[in-house]
Amino acid sequence: MNGDTPPAPLTPLTLATDARIPARAAAGATTADYDRYFHIARRAPDLTVWTRDVLALQAAVLADLPHTGLDDSQRAAVLTGLLHASHATLAAWARSAAGSSADGPADGPGDALRRWKLGHQLFHLLLTTMNSTLDDTLAAVGAARWTSAGHGLERLRTLYDAATAAMAYASDFPASVYAHDVRPTMEPPFTAPGFSGTLNREHHVMTERMHALRAALADLSRPSPPAPPLAAIHHEAALLRAAQRRNRKAHAAICERCVPDGASLLRQHTTRQRSGRAACE
Repeated sequence: MNGDTPPAPLTPLTLATDARIPARAAAGATTADYDRYFHIARRAPDLTVWTRDVLALQAAVLADLPHTGLDDSQRAAVLTGLLHASHATLAAWARSAAGSSADGPADGPGDALRRWKLGHQLFHLLLTTMNSTLDDTLAAVGAARWTSAGHGLERLRTLYDAATAAMAYASDFPASVYAHDVRPTMEPPFTAPGFSGTLNREHHVMTERMHALRAALADLSRPSPPAPPLAAIHHEAALLRAAQRRNRKAHAAICERCVPDGASLLRQHTTRQRSGRAACE
């Protein structure tokens, strides 16, 4: 050896078993893909930014709502949800003892795809408000503050109904439009394969907190007859469960109308993956 630096070892060349250049593997959709599609930005906004975004979304929904086919009860539910979101935002300003607001643009009505995305933004706004309300309600139940707990359960029920109406709003166009104009935008090359509502972070949090609330309410004693405060709590909890059932029924009806065969994008992607693996075995 002459002391020179030895050559670097050869890096292995990886070749495909079919002796061809491999196609780019299509990774499954992630929460980042979901957020990007519905124009949801993930950062740590201060209260001013949150308020500005709430106002902008409200202005856009209010401008588009008269052009939808929603009935009066559905419109009222959407408006009630927006009112709760506004109230929670104003309450946050009051707690912070600081204030500044900004008006968002009042965009005019758009096409089905815009309504689809706008409706999902509204859905996220309602879910966010529900999650904060769930935290407050759980704390009230834990501290046996029954009046506050009852009010929280009532707000959750109205927010659930508002979320149900928001789903109707987001899908307020013919099923053929969904099939040909909306659904394809959630498939490659526009998004990663396997795009799904299961990627909704706010809904994950809401589901977990709702389970926690259900468990906390189940732990409450049920004397016969129950004490008046607990009787009111159980009554409000029953109304909330009814709102949840309405939500599930409405969601199933939308899925059946827009995707009659029930083959979601995630299910299609999973089936293709399984078929591909089976073909390689």
